[in-house]
Amino acid sequence: MWLFLLFFTVPVIEIVLFIKVGGTIGLMPTVFIILITAIAGTVFVKQQASQLFDLFKRKAGRLEDPSEPIGHGVLVLFAGALLLTPGFFTDFIGFLLLIPNFRYWLFRKLEQKFIHVGRFDEGTSYQNKTIYDAEYKDVTPNDGSPWKKNTNPKD
Repeated sequence: MWLFLLFFTVPVIEIVLFIKVGGTIGLMPTVFIILITAIAGTVFVKQQASQLFDLFKRKAGRLEDPSEPIGHGVLVLFAGALLLTPGFFTDFIGFLLLIPNFRYWLFRKLEQKFIHVGRFDEGTSYQNKTIYDAEYKDVTPNDGSPWKKNTNPKD
């Protein structure tokens, strides 16, 4: 339902803004602003994507968790798509996603939401979930084969 509302309200907001801005400053300046924001957005997205890719390579090279640069990269990619979409509202959201502090805040909110879903916290009841706690001993033969060959016929 929320996806339907999103796909319905965003175009309505864009149409209203086009009419208001176009009526105030005229058609050609409105088209020029849309073109300039698309070009500027492309430049900013390319710059930030390059920085995030370098950060990803450094973290992966040091065997650190690369989820943060990946998450920021997804948000920058989404910002680029919004900036290429003609409209003032989508441009506003796209430029907002290019601000590192806002993106960091949004990433933390999304991370909390998605990590909490899969985490088993103390004091939380998880119905219909069985958790097994066990110890095991590796009994794989030393010769590397999955099955131990019986070489003694008397065994």
